[in-house]
Amino acid sequence: MIKVRVAEDGTKSFQVYERARVREKSIKVYVGSFSSRRDAEFAAQQHRVTQRGIKAGELPAAVDHKRTLGDALDLWLRAIKDQRSHDEYESRMRLYVRPEFDSTPLVKITKAKLIDLRRSLKEREEPIGNATINTLFASLSAAYSYFIEQGWCSENPLKFIRDLEVAERPFVWLQSGGEVQKLLHECNDNIRTLVAVLVGTGMRLDEALHLMWVDVDLQHRVIHVHRGRRGAPKSGRLRHVPIFDSVLTVLREMKLAKGENTLLWPGAKRDKFDEQLPRNKTSVFRPFKAAVLRAKLPKKFRLHDLRHTFAGLFLASGGDIFKLSKILGHSSVAITQQVYAHLHPDAFAEDYSRVAFAMPEKTGVVLKLQG
Repeated sequence: MIKVRVAEDGTKSFQVYERARVREKSIKVYVGSFSSRRDAEFAAQQHRVTQRGIKAGELPAAVDHKRTLGDALDLWLRAIKDQRSHDEYESRMRLYVRPEFDSTPLVKITKAKLIDLRRSLKEREEPIGNATINTLFASLSAAYSYFIEQGWCSENPLKFIRDLEVAERPFVWLQSGGEVQKLLHECNDNIRTLVAVLVGTGMRLDEALHLMWVDVDLQHRVIHVHRGRRGAPKSGRLRHVPIFDSVLTVLREMKLAKGENTLLWPGAKRDKFDEQLPRNKTSVFRPFKAAVLRAKLPKKFRLHDLRHTFAGLFLASGGDIFKLSKILGHSSVAITQQVYAHLHPDAFAEDYSRVAFAMPEKTGVVLKLQG
């Protein structure tokens, strides 16, 4: 198939798209862009001949030898524009990957070159941390999965690159209900209920700001979390958060005279509340920081540390780490254990005797004496 593109100056280009077999599947691939229809038709014909050779087993599987990483990233980012991680992905690629590989063909980016990139990031005047590099490479690996699906390359060069070791990152959390109460006392009326629900449910701020009353089931004491700034929450899945006693009272008082399809914490438009407009995060961060200082809590205490506080208090009061993983929406309990298990090291103390058995006594060896 040939598509004609006309630039602003009137120049025409002829873009060729054909079918190709990638991993036993036939998919649509980009062949190239040409200045004349004749060249485009010739390229399309060559591509079909190559594909027949691949199908007959006479040629290796096809890849796109001309497409650069920059072009591929542009199309990948366009494909995921509605995902909540889009902006983070775009920023990481722009800051760390594009300067080195933007004009490099995909097929020429190797494991060795990526390891060199990682080394250069660590050796900068202001070094990039191991955790940031691991996240960057995970993002690029996700991009390569898309590239392979499109038939632009056949292998993911990041597949066998191991993550760098990351030291445990300490965080601040409020270790008693009294400290939580002190913080809530210093919060202004505009954010007090929001802070109470965040610390009482472990939800992320973005999830809470997009929460609607239709998602809150007070009768069955559960919150259905499935919204965010870019649609689904970070985990990409619906999850159900229980409404604990301290939060139930807050939500019941808030629910009075509220419609089902309105936000719990709406934003403002032209100085008037708009029930359908999510509140801006900045309008939460600033008063929260002021409340932390007034409450004389550690200056490093961030809004996201309310989530850590929920996890810490849940475990300290005997909560199950597997249930905590579900409440927080982690993709696996291993993540929850990695982040929070040290807060409650004796969590399994009552379980040590559950799988009980005794080793049999050793049978003595009988030696036959001669004589």
